[in-house]
Amino acid sequence: MAKKYSDFIKVFIQLVLISVLSFFMNKYRFSARHFIFPAALFILPLAFDRTFRPKNIFKPSREGFCLFLLVTLAVLLFYPPLFFAYNLKFMHRAFITPSSGMIMQAVTKGLIAIAVAAIPEEFFFRGYIQEHVLAKSDRKILKIVSLKNLFTSLLFGLVHALAFLDITRAATFFPSLLFGLFTEKSKGRIFYSISFHIVSNILAFILWTFVE
Repeated sequence: MAKKYSDFIKVFIQLVLISVLSFFMNKYRFSARHFIFPAALFILPLAFDRTFRPKNIFKPSREGFCLFLLVTLAVLLFYPPLFFAYNLKFMHRAFITPSSGMIMQAVTKGLIAIAVAAIPEEFFFRGYIQEHVLAKSDRKILKIVSLKNLFTSLLFGLVHALAFLDITRAATFFPSLLFGLFTEKSKGRIFYSISFHIVSNILAFILWTFVE
């Protein structure tokens, strides 16, 4: 029991450090932020928890491929219409036709986010918190979402909201549930959660070039 509380204290300290660090990087936007933030997400769990020494965590798994493919196709098919319906009808934004340069810039941002966000975030939240610290909390809710996935996703959304001081960022809770599901299906490996994270980021950056 003492070890369990110790693990949660370690996670809490790391989450506070990451939230504060991310907040100041987003506020002051200093040039080194693209290196410091991902480094912190890798270094902190390895430094705070000597029992966390993952192996083969980045390798793809046969078990997770079909789920990743089906969900990715569904998102590519259904998310864009929902995005435009929400922004044009409810947020009263205008539809624009972006130049090829704007689209390429959006894709570039998405690719940069692979190293800055997708890989380090999945390593920390799915690889460390979900599959290491909360590994035993695998009881399912409604036979779909495990407690460890739910708790990790709540933390994921909370950290994003605190880092940007924007409550709407807490909506990252929902894609986080999918990231966690891919990881569970892949028996703790994060290849497909990273892949879906990348797809989500690039798609979002591209869609935002079509509204103003």
